[in-house]
Amino acid sequence: TTMGWTEVVEAAGSLGVTPETTPHFLVAVIVAIFALRVLHVAFAPPPRRPLHGPPLRTTIVLGSGGHTAEMFALLRALSPRRYAPRHYIIADTDTTSLVKAEAHEAAVGESLADASDVDDDELATASEYAVTRIPRAREVGQGWVHSFFTTMRAMFSAFRAVFAEKPDAVLCNGPGTCVPVVAGAFAARVIAVATPAVVYVESAARTKTMSLTGRILYATRLADEVFVQWEGLARRYPRAKYAGRVC
Repeated sequence: TTMGWTEVVEAAGSLGVTPETTPHFLVAVIVAIFALRVLHVAFAPPPRRPLHGPPLRTTIVLGSGGHTAEMFALLRALSPRRYAPRHYIIADTDTTSLVKAEAHEAAVGESLADASDVDDDELATASEYAVTRIPRAREVGQGWVHSFFTTMRAMFSAFRAVFAEKPDAVLCNGPGTCVPVVAGAFAARVIAVATPAVVYVESAARTKTMSLTGRILYATRLADEVFVQWEGLARRYPRAKYAGRVC
């Protein structure tokens, strides 16, 4: 049977809760429920999608230099018809990733236009992409005190971008920009705004230890799947999956 308000009050009274302490009791209950929800999301299996289901709204975090090159190598191996529309998140000081994203999407559009089995509606969806620029959490050589404020600013922008996009999947591979974006994806699942699966692919350059970003996402379980490209790395991090050289 459903417990009524009177029964709740009586149960609280049996625990020594008085009218004066009721607000504190309610806050404690809310905090406990929220903590249980966070733990449930952190340890639950990642969201699963049908193998041949509808396209997945995909958020892609781009870094700079080698990270960006590896991410586009990975994207070229994925079907743009399955992972669409694509939403790129780039640090506002990154001057090269936007150019590479536009070049990649131009190539995708040409390939889809030449395909004989793509109708107009599918072409429109598979060719759709957007770019969001967010503040970089921390610049190289930046002091830790200043880094706290820039990280909070980046976190706010990343949360806003993820909550607006409501992705089905988030792909990232190492840049510091990953952390606030993945935290936003996790928060979206906690409060049931969206259910994105987060996939992190460690850089092929990391042969013995994970990058700082990788260690953060691995230790906090913010990433649902962590892939590494060296067998020794998989042995060191048991929950990581060895994928061979994927990029």
